[in-house]
Amino acid sequence: MSLLYQNQVLYTAFGFHNSRPVFIGIFIIFQYIFSPYNEILSFLMTCLGRRFEFAADAFAKHMNRTADLRSALIKLNKDNLGFPLYDWLYSSWYHSHPPLLERIRALGKID
Repeated sequence: MSLLYQNQVLYTAFGFHNSRPVFIGIFIIFQYIFSPYNEILSFLMTCLGRRFEFAADAFAKHMNRTADLRSALIKLNKDNLGFPLYDWLYSSWYHSHPPLLERIRALGKID
C-alpha cells in the first residue's frame, strides 16, 4: 500500500503534479484500488441478506402463516410499486430482497 501511496504517477494522473496531498492519496487507494473488493463484498452481503429472507419465509411457513405472508408480500410489492419480474442475474446482484414471484414460488417449495 505504501508503494501506491508514494507513487507520483497516481498523483500526476489526477492533476497533482507538484504535491502529494495525504487525503488524495488515501482517497485514490480506497476508491480505485479497493473498489473491486468492495463490489465482491457487497455481493456477498446481498447473498447473505437474501438467504435470511428465505429463512424468514420458511419460518413463516413452519408457523402455518403462508397465506398471511403471501398476502403481505403482495401488498408490500403493490404499495412500493415494485415490478414483479426481474432477470435472475440482475436481481441477484442488485436486489437485497428476492423478487415477489421468487419468494412466493419458494413458499410453495419449502418443506
